[in-house]
Amino acid sequence: MDPKIQLGRLERVTVRDVWKDEAQDFTPWLALDANIALLSEAIGLDIEVQQTEFPVGEYRLDILARISGTEDFAVIENQFGKTDHPHLGQVLTYAAGVGQGGTGASLVIWLAESFAEPHRSALDWLNQVTESRVRFLGIEIELWRIGQSLPAPKFNLVCKPNEWQKAIARKTSGLSGSDELYLQFWKGFRDYCEKEGTTLMLNAAQPIYWQWSGVGRTGFGLNFSVSVRKKRMGAELYVDHEAAHRALAQLEADSGLVNELGPGTEFQKLANNARIVRYSDCDVNDRRNWPTMFTWMKKNGEELKSALQHRVKALALGPTETEDEPNEAR
Repeated sequence: MDPKIQLGRLERVTVRDVWKDEAQDFTPWLALDANIALLSEAIGLDIEVQQTEFPVGEYRLDILARISGTEDFAVIENQFGKTDHPHLGQVLTYAAGVGQGGTGASLVIWLAESFAEPHRSALDWLNQVTESRVRFLGIEIELWRIGQSLPAPKFNLVCKPNEWQKAIARKTSGLSGSDELYLQFWKGFRDYCEKEGTTLMLNAAQPIYWQWSGVGRTGFGLNFSVSVRKKRMGAELYVDHEAAHRALAQLEADSGLVNELGPGTEFQKLANNARIVRYSDCDVNDRRNWPTMFTWMKKNGEELKSALQHRVKALALGPTETEDEPNEAR
């Protein structure tokens, strides 16, 4: 090794030097797609932000999320400094209070600068005594830089279930033929969109038949789907909201929207949900079709987003309705 080679030196940066306030600065930063992806990478599981400052009783959960490709909720509670007892109580309150009818979260993430030993032990104990569908993770955040470089965040997983790594490995192995096909298709679609440039904000590829992108309001998502059995692909606004039928009626009554979307766009009222969708025939098994399918999905997804995003945000659905703040820039 050449002794004259110059190397930088890692320097620790204080969290408050970057984010002055946990609620006003750090939580909105973490909720952005690129940053929640860093956290997802650290825990080995993709999560998607649903809402910040989510009300749970008289309290506010920092971030409500879902585990990608599932209906399972994840709660994220952030704390500057060392963990304390009040935040432990909040974490348990949030874990129990989310979900339809208070079904609770499947993943609980407590993020702090440092974990006191009693709180580390408490999470370990919770992972031992709670049922297997609920998992508690403790994560410490650090900031580092070299010289005058921008600070870089580092998430350290300090508390996790004993079987966590094995459980994650099981999620990404042993895929069926169709699951593997879907996974490769969505990876290809993401790569295509990144190369071509797009307004769509796509989540990490999953071995499932659909892909999701936010439109800036909780309960509304821009979905893409592809079916091996039906030999069909779709691009849609999917409404998973308690006022889904009311939302669909308002949008369908908007003549400007109907004209903008044009023929071939279906307004579908489902049992509890709704969708505004376009379909096209395809055969996803033939990979030679994929470039054409990627082009169709991107074009139709961008058109639906352009026509619907601002209208979705303007819907009057009741006084308790809140917007999904992290998606405002989409």
